[in-house]
Amino acid sequence: MSPPAANIDLVKTGTRGLIGILADWLAWGRRSWPNRVLFVATLSLAASVTGAFAWATIRPSPGDFARYFAYYWVWGLCAVALLLGMAEYKTSPLRKGRERGHLLLLLYVGALLIITRALNMLLYGS
Repeated sequence: MSPPAANIDLVKTGTRGLIGILADWLAWGRRSWPNRVLFVATLSLAASVTGAFAWATIRPSPGDFARYFAYYWVWGLCAVALLLGMAEYKTSPLRKGRERGHLLLLLYVGALLIITRALNMLLYGS
């Protein structure tokens, strides 16, 4: 038996709009409210950690202990985002339906945790 045909309406440009396509990709309509809260919290923490370390990379201050300590705390927020991401994964409708893309956020936050720790060590020498 061949796989079902793709829905051509999703492929057509201008029929659903960017928000509609993004909402479908994120399975927003099928998520429960706790899963939505976990998803937004994880994404918000990941975005803030990404922004903080992007700024630290552009404007490093080697040897500044106060900055090192602040970014170490921000790195801790990334660990919290990882915990929230694991809870989001556990309650995700994408995981239950064995759909593609359900690990994207969790993998991003996990990689961010490793990269930001390395950046903190490299930029501030500790």
